[in-house]
Amino acid sequence: MKIDLRGKNILLGVTGSISAYKACEVARLFIKSGASVQVVMTPSAERFVSSLTFEALTRNQVLTENSESWATKLNHIDIGKSADLFVIAPTTANTINKLSKGIADNILLQTALAFNKPLLIAPSANTNMIENHYTVGSLKMLTVNEVTIISPQSKLLACGDEGNGGLAEPLEIFYQTAKQLLISDFWRDRKVVVTGGGTREKIDDVRYLSNFSSGKMANSLATALYLKGADVCLITTANHPNIPNEIYTIDVEDAEEMMEYTIDSIRVAKKGKMSRATMNSSQP
Repeated sequence: MKIDLRGKNILLGVTGSISAYKACEVARLFIKSGASVQVVMTPSAERFVSSLTFEALTRNQVLTENSESWATKLNHIDIGKSADLFVIAPTTANTINKLSKGIADNILLQTALAFNKPLLIAPSANTNMIENHYTVGSLKMLTVNEVTIISPQSKLLACGDEGNGGLAEPLEIFYQTAKQLLISDFWRDRKVVVTGGGTREKIDDVRYLSNFSSGKMANSLATALYLKGADVCLITTANHPNIPNEIYTIDVEDAEEMMEYTIDSIRVAKKGKMSRATMNSSQP
C-alpha cells in the first residue's frame, strides 16, 4: 500500500543511541512517500551516524550544534516553523527525561522546546533505563502533554540484555507519524471492524474448501482507516505482516469463527467513539 505524504514537511530528530542508524531507514520511508524531511541531530548522535548521511538521503542540510546559523533558517527556532510535526527516533532515556522537564541543553532539545506542533518520540534504551521509575514517570508526563509515544520493542538489545527498550521498527515509526499527518476528525478514535481473507471449511483432517482471497484488500483498508485515526479491529484468515501494530487483529480459520468474532466486535464497536483526556483538553 502506497501512502501519499506529498506536501507534508517532517522534522526528524536523532539522538545518541546505537539504533541511530535505523533513523536512516525512517527518513528513507518518509522521502519515498513524497514528504520533505529535515533532520536535527544531537552531538551524541553524530558519534553513531554522520550528518552527511542524512543530507544525502533528504537533500537538506542537517541542523547540528556546529551547523546552526542565524543568517539562514537553519536554527532551532526557524527549522520547526515549516514542519507539520516533529518525530524523534531514536529517543534516548536521557532525552526522554530532559524533554519532560523542559530542559534544553543541546540543539535538539532546544528545537523541541520551541516546537508547538505534534511531537512524537520513539524510545530506545537499555531495559533498566527505560523501566527506571524516573523514565516511566517522564513518559507518563509526556503522554498527558499530548506527546505521542511510539512504544519500544522487547528483543535482544545491542548491549546483550534481553527485554524492553528496542527501537520500534522503522515501518511502525513511519505508520504512526503518517497517522498524525493524515488523521481525520470524522474517523478519529471511531471504532471500525474489517474482515478479510478466504475462510477454510474443513472436510476432514486433510482436506478443506477455500478460495484464493489473499486478504490484501482488507489489510490495506484497515491500514487506511488506521491512518485516518480510526480504532480498527481486523478479523482475518490471512497473514498481515506489514500492517500497523496498533491495529487489533483477530486470526480466524472458518466462516463460523469469523461470524462469531464479527458479531462480538460489532457489539463492542457500537459503543461509539473512544475519548482520551489530556492536560491540554477540556474533557473530564
